[in-house]
Amino acid sequence: MFLVRLDRDLRIQKIVRRPIEIYGFDEDGEIIDVELVEKTAIVCDACGTQALALTENDLENGLPVGYALCDNEYVYQMVCDSCRRKYFGRLKIYDNLDQVMGEGLCGRGY
Repeated sequence: MFLVRLDRDLRIQKIVRRPIEIYGFDEDGEIIDVELVEKTAIVCDACGTQALALTENDLENGLPVGYALCDNEYVYQMVCDSCRRKYFGRLKIYDNLDQVMGEGLCGRGY
């Protein structure tokens, strides 16, 4: 497991900005409706109260630094800097996935 800064990696930003898909099914289990819900903010999955910075402009406007908790294939959750220190203080932090790939930790999931 490792952390990647949200504001410094375009691939991570693309993953976390992806809209949520909500599916509706009929009584036979067939999909009858798909609704896309755009995200208005990325919040900390640990404390749930802070919108996290996705860009340098967000940082300049006072949003806290955010991190994506990842393994070699998946992004699991987003955390703010204070929750990162509290829960994930021992994990290595990368500025972007290119650094991770350079160390051979990143799989094909990205």
